[in-house]
Amino acid sequence: MAVSKPASLILPTFLYLAATSQASAGMTVITLTDMARARLDALSFFLFAFFLVSWGVKLLWNYLAKTFTALPVLNYRKALGVVTISGLLFYVVLTMISGARELLTPGAWEKQGVGYRTREGGVAYLSKEERREALRDLQGAIWAYAEEHEGKAPAGPLVEGIEPQLWRFKGGGLYCLMPEVRPGGGRQVLVYEPSTAGGRRFVLLADGTIEDRAEGTLKKDIDEQLR
Repeated sequence: MAVSKPASLILPTFLYLAATSQASAGMTVITLTDMARARLDALSFFLFAFFLVSWGVKLLWNYLAKTFTALPVLNYRKALGVVTISGLLFYVVLTMISGARELLTPGAWEKQGVGYRTREGGVAYLSKEERREALRDLQGAIWAYAEEHEGKAPAGPLVEGIEPQLWRFKGGGLYCLMPEVRPGGGRQVLVYEPSTAGGRRFVLLADGTIEDRAEGTLKKDIDEQLR
């Protein structure tokens, strides 16, 4: 059944009035809030990009199908399905990566919406002096532990005799402890900051010295000690 001309003008008229920001003669105008307008713009751009990418996939697929005859011809509806499924797969992979990152650096990230961001108070907010002082506090606890255990360092983080809070790096994660290193002498690495520190990391040596080392240098020293 054909739609009458006045009826066909209802939707365009409503959209025009909704988009109008000013009214003449004090007339009431229905408008979107700034937040709603921003979300509508974002959604419109996403849909435009989605349909455009699907169109590009269709053209590329059919171009390749001319060379690889085993490929079926792809119409636009099927191209939309391919892009949708691919997008869902990418979403699952990125979600798994976010989860793995949280497991590897516990406490360094906090959930924001569907994603994650660096937790406030992370390493970016710590000065070198704060990081050095925190490592110095841990050193005092390790040295006290060694005096009560025949000069041996703890077997690992979070052992009895040392406050668990001292092992927690303020930028996220735990301090790393090298095995079979006795406190009190030598230049071996005993404790070092986790990867959440980024860039140069502070290390505590067996003789009590605290130094900062580049990522490559620290990795080389650790590999040599573990041989």
